[in-house]
Amino acid sequence: MQGLDKLLRELDQAQNALARLDGTLTTVEFDPTQPGSIQAAITKMEGAVDASVAAYSRNPMVKELTDGVKANLREQIEQRAAKARTVAAERYEEREQMDGTIFRKIENTIDDLKWADTNTFDRHIKKLSSLLKSDELVEMSDELVGLIDLDAWLAAGEATQGGMVGSAELEWPVDPREELGMTIALAHWFADKPDRAIHFAHTFYNSGGRKITPELQGMVAQVFAPFGRDFIDYVKQETGVVELTNIPEQSASTARKVFVVHGHSEAAKEKMARFLSRLDFEPIILHEQASGNRTVIEKIEAHSDVGFAVVLLTSDDVGGALGGDTQPRARQNVILELGYFVGKLGRSRVAVFRQGDVEVPSDFGGVVYIQLDGAGAWQQALGKELNEAGFAVDWNKIMT
Repeated sequence: MQGLDKLLRELDQAQNALARLDGTLTTVEFDPTQPGSIQAAITKMEGAVDASVAAYSRNPMVKELTDGVKANLREQIEQRAAKARTVAAERYEEREQMDGTIFRKIENTIDDLKWADTNTFDRHIKKLSSLLKSDELVEMSDELVGLIDLDAWLAAGEATQGGMVGSAELEWPVDPREELGMTIALAHWFADKPDRAIHFAHTFYNSGGRKITPELQGMVAQVFAPFGRDFIDYVKQETGVVELTNIPEQSASTARKVFVVHGHSEAAKEKMARFLSRLDFEPIILHEQASGNRTVIEKIEAHSDVGFAVVLLTSDDVGGALGGDTQPRARQNVILELGYFVGKLGRSRVAVFRQGDVEVPSDFGGVVYIQLDGAGAWQQALGKELNEAGFAVDWNKIMT
């Protein structure tokens, strides 16, 4: 009878597990052209399945059931990604000019803006404005700009200016489409009179120094770098290139792991780890993980099952072209790990934080560089990146 009781109990648990799996488990988004993005979606899905039936994890029937569910959902994601790629390939000829030219030009122009000084900013911002007014994009750009009131937004931001220079704050729209429209309007506004950009950067992105160029570059890194990525994704989504896939929301613990890539700055590492923990994410710091007689790269691979990565570029080394000037740069292992996670997770799931004037890699177009300032604006910027990557973020915890 004991064997029968055990069987009946396992059957009952399997029925309960099946009921828990019948419904919405989580929502995943992925770029069908990025293997890392597809794998991140699969990982999130599998974590949600495991979390929903964790109470019955020792039941062999439940394990077999969940393995089958995960295999089925994994196949769904892969099939939808393949279908999206097929549709994209079929439309390639008619979209070739937009995908192959306009998007690449936008990325390249924003990369140029990242390094622009007061002498070259004018040329690059006018080029960006012109691209946004091109035949391929003007209708969509104008529609987004029509959603916002740039003058009122700027006036509201300047009204927050206190007695200290740089204390003014902008209230960016919550609606992603309005945010895109605001940035497009800013690009046109700057292009009309480039001196406006200097005043804007000094007012809202003041780094506390006396040099104009770092403020201008910091503003570009926080405003136009993420815009380039988000706008291109938006256009692709609107034209059928990117598919957002919903799967039948419970939070999976594995999906809320964030790998923290860092150099020698203990302060920056601890500050980031504390902030992530406050938002209910689990920061993964390599040297805190068990070695298990593995090499460093093997440890990275073993602990790279995360939903997001944060990279801290702190001025630990100096370097430059042979015979040229040197400038602060991050440790080479940090740059290596940056490339690793961009390849594994996709650019939209990697946020890079830059401390001071540290050199940044020039070959990672679309990766967001956020200034690791002392005022805490980086926290809101990271919260936004996590939110856009599909994670639930408690904004009350960010603002405290």
